[in-house]
Amino acid sequence: MRRFIFLLTIILMAVGTSPMGATAETRLQTGKGRDLVLDTCTLCHSESLLLNNRMTREHWDETITWMQEKQGLWQLDPKDRTTILDYLAKYQGVPGAGKSSRTGSALYRYHYPPNPLVKQK
Repeated sequence: MRRFIFLLTIILMAVGTSPMGATAETRLQTGKGRDLVLDTCTLCHSESLLLNNRMTREHWDETITWMQEKQGLWQLDPKDRTTILDYLAKYQGVPGAGKSSRTGSALYRYHYPPNPLVKQK
């Protein structure tokens, strides 16, 4: 088991990701919540997935809910969820979109089947 953990750590370091999900160098913009986004989101995704998508706050919120219901994302502390949504809306939002805007794409809505390891409701 120790050898497995050691090898996993070496592999993650080689690709620039720590075991906790934060990268040594990141292209995400500096701002309140960035570290929480890195620690939470990059456990499953590369930061490129975040950088390549822009959604309204409402779509980011729907995406998080979808990940919790279908992909096994744990329930986030309400403060953490708000901080993550604040960051994503500010830095990965849709430029010029107001709160009620429905522009942007729902990132996960149709692209991935439910996680087979998660018991579906």
